[in-house]
Amino acid sequence: SPRQGRDTLLLLTSLGTSGRGGSAMAPHQRTRCSAEGANGRAPKKVEVDPTSIVHKDSANLKLPSTTTPGKAGRGAPSSLPVYPTKSPGRRRGIHSKSMDGKGKKERVSQVEEHTVPWIAALTTYFGYAVLILFGYVRDSLEFMMSCLYPSRFPAKAPDGYAPLFHDFQYFYTRRMYWRIQDCFNRPISSAPGAWIDVMNREKSADHSSMSVTEGVTTALNLSSYNYLGFAECDLEMRDEVVHAVRTYGVANCSSRTELGTTEVHRELEECIAGFVGKEAALVIGMGFATNSTVLPAIIGPGGLIISDELNHSSIVNGARGSGAKIKVFKHNSAESLEKILRESISEGQPRTRRPWTKIIVVVEGLYSMEGEICNLKPIVEVCKRYRAYVYVDEAHSIGALGATGRGVLEHCGVEPEDVDIMMGTFTKSFGSVGGYIAGSRELVELLRRVCPGSTHACSMAPGCAKQATLALRMIMGADGTSKGRDKIEQLRRNANMFRVGLERMGCEVLGDMDSPVVPVMLYNPSKIPAFSRECLERKLAVVVVGFPATPLIKSRVRFCLSAAHSEEDLIAALKVVSEVSERVMIKYKWSGKPNVVPQCDLNQNREHLVNVVGEWDAQHFGWRDSLSISSSGRFARGNGDEGSWHVRVEGAKTILRLEWDRWDSEELVLQAPDGDAVASPCPSPRRHVFKGKARIMGETPPLKGTFTLRPKEGRYVCDGGDGQHFKFVRHS
Repeated sequence: SPRQGRDTLLLLTSLGTSGRGGSAMAPHQRTRCSAEGANGRAPKKVEVDPTSIVHKDSANLKLPSTTTPGKAGRGAPSSLPVYPTKSPGRRRGIHSKSMDGKGKKERVSQVEEHTVPWIAALTTYFGYAVLILFGYVRDSLEFMMSCLYPSRFPAKAPDGYAPLFHDFQYFYTRRMYWRIQDCFNRPISSAPGAWIDVMNREKSADHSSMSVTEGVTTALNLSSYNYLGFAECDLEMRDEVVHAVRTYGVANCSSRTELGTTEVHRELEECIAGFVGKEAALVIGMGFATNSTVLPAIIGPGGLIISDELNHSSIVNGARGSGAKIKVFKHNSAESLEKILRESISEGQPRTRRPWTKIIVVVEGLYSMEGEICNLKPIVEVCKRYRAYVYVDEAHSIGALGATGRGVLEHCGVEPEDVDIMMGTFTKSFGSVGGYIAGSRELVELLRRVCPGSTHACSMAPGCAKQATLALRMIMGADGTSKGRDKIEQLRRNANMFRVGLERMGCEVLGDMDSPVVPVMLYNPSKIPAFSRECLERKLAVVVVGFPATPLIKSRVRFCLSAAHSEEDLIAALKVVSEVSERVMIKYKWSGKPNVVPQCDLNQNREHLVNVVGEWDAQHFGWRDSLSISSSGRFARGNGDEGSWHVRVEGAKTILRLEWDRWDSEELVLQAPDGDAVASPCPSPRRHVFKGKARIMGETPPLKGTFTLRPKEGRYVCDGGDGQHFKFVRHS
C-alpha cells in the first residue's frame, strides 16, 4: 500500500477454488506485497509481468517470456497403417496463433466443452424429478406405516439416535440405484478376455441385494480394462509366472522396506524405468494407493497443487491428504492453467502472502470417463515457463497410446525429461496389479523412505510383478517377437474402427481418436438400465455410468476396446449397439439418412442417373469379391464389410462414392469399358459393366487405382435383341 510506503503487486482475481491445504521441491519467489492498506482498502493495482518473477535457486535468472518450442519425442507418433492415418488423432481443442507485444506466441485455445442438448437436458431433469417425487412419496408412506404398525415396519434408527444415513446420496442409493443395481458390479466366472461368462443374479424382495443363481451368460466383453489382451492366459508367460510363485510364494505379506522386496520387484522397477525413459522407478502394490500415498509424500502445507478438474478420485484423495493448497483448472486447457499459475505466483500463500514452497501440476494421460487424451505438450510448456513441476498419471495411457506403447508422452511428442513425475498402473495394459512412480533417482529414493505405500502397505505379489515384467518385455520387443507391437497396432485399429462406427450410426460419442475408451451419452436415467439390459440380452457386456460417478444429467455407456477383440467381434457388436440404440433412442445425432447425407437423392431425376442398385462382381485395389448395393443407401461386400453409398454427377462424370464403415471413403468414376456412353433400349433399371478409375479419399494424396463392376451372372441381363449387355454411363 502507498500509505505503508511499500511497493505492491496487483493481486489478480482468483478463481474461487476451494483451498484444502499445501508442502515442499523448488520454491517460487516473488516481490512481497500486503493484503490490505492501513485504511482497510485494497492495495493499489499494479500490472504484473510474469517474467519478473525470480527463481529462488538462481536470483539472476528470469523466466523466459516466450514458449520454448516443444521437441519431438523419440517415439513421436509414426505413420502406422491404422484408420484414420492422421495422428495424434482428432481433438476438440482448436490451435490458434496469437500475437503479444513481445512477438509471436503459439497458444492452444480452450478445449471445447461438451454441452448437453436442451431437449436431452429437459427430459433428463424431468425423469429425475419424477423418480425423486415418487421416492419421497414412498419414504412418506413407509414413515406413516412405521407409526401405525411399528412391529411390521420397524424404524430405521433406534430411539434417541439420529439416522446414520440421511442425505441425498443415500436417498439416491435406496430409491434409484437399488432398482437398477443388476446393471452394475456383475460378477464373472472367467478371465476378463474378449469373451466373458457373466453370472446370472436375481434381486431380493426389497431390491437391496442380489444373489447369484445357476447359469452364466457368455457375452462379448466391452467393459474391462484389458487394452493389450494380457488378461487372458498366455502359455509362454504362464510358466514363468508360475515359477515365480513357486520360488517367492503367493505373497510377501510385508512392506517394501521390510521383507517385501525380491529380485522380481527390482527387475520390474528397472524394466519400467527404462521403458518410460526415467532414471529409477518405485513399484507399489495398489494403483489407487500410488496416487493417494505419493502426493502427500512429496508436497505438504505451503505447497500448491493445480489439478485438472476431471482428475481421478485417487488424485483428489492424495491432494486432500497432503495438506497443500488445491486449485483446479479447466479440463485440458493450457490457457486456464497459465492464468491460475500467474495469479498463484503473484498472490502467494493465503493470508501470509509468502511464496509457495513448490507448485505441482497434476494431469492424466487419458481420462477414462471422457475418453479424451491429455493436451500434454502445451501444458508442459506452460509449466516450464513458470517453473512448476509436472505430475502425469498414465494409468490408462501407458501401453495403450504411442507408436511403441510408451504412453501419452510418446503420443504427444513430449520428452521424458520434461515431465518430472510419471505415474502408471499395471492393471489396464499389462494384465496385472499395482502401480509405479518413475522419476529422478533422488525422488525415488525419498519415496522409498517416506511414502506410506512403500513403508506400510504390503508389496506387490511376486507372481503379479513377474506378469507385468513379461508384458513389458513383450511390448518392448525384448522377447524377440513382434507380438507387443502387433497388439498396440491392433488396439488402435479396433478403437478407431469402433469409434467411427458409433459416430456414423448417429450416437453422441465423446473423446479422441486412438483412445481405447469410447463413451456414448445416454443422459436420461431410464436409459441407463434399458441400454445395459438390452445389450446383455444380445450377448454384449457393457458398462453404464451415472451419478455420482458423472454429473447428474451426463449418464453414459463406456465401451472399452482391447487388442484381443477381432474385427468380426466388433462388427457384430456395432450391429447390436445400433439395434439397441434404436430401441433406447440414443441416436441424438442421427441425421435421418444412412450415415452420410447423399448429395443426390436417389428418388430425384432417376431417369438421368446410372442405377447401381443390385448384385455385382467387383474387382479393384487388389481384391476381388461380391458387392451388394441396396436402394436404402447401404452396401455390403462379401466379406462382411459394409457402408453407405451415393451417386453424384460432376460435369460429364458420374461418381459412385462408397463410405465404408471401417475404412476410408472411395470414389469410383463410372464409365463404360470403351469410355463412351451407350444408349440403352432397356427400361429402367439399366444394367451394364462399369470400368473406370477409383481413388481412396482418406490418403494424402488420394490413392488411385482402377476398378470393374460386373453384374452377377444371370442376374441382370438386358436383351437388346441380340442378347448382349448394354454398356453406358448416362443419357445426355
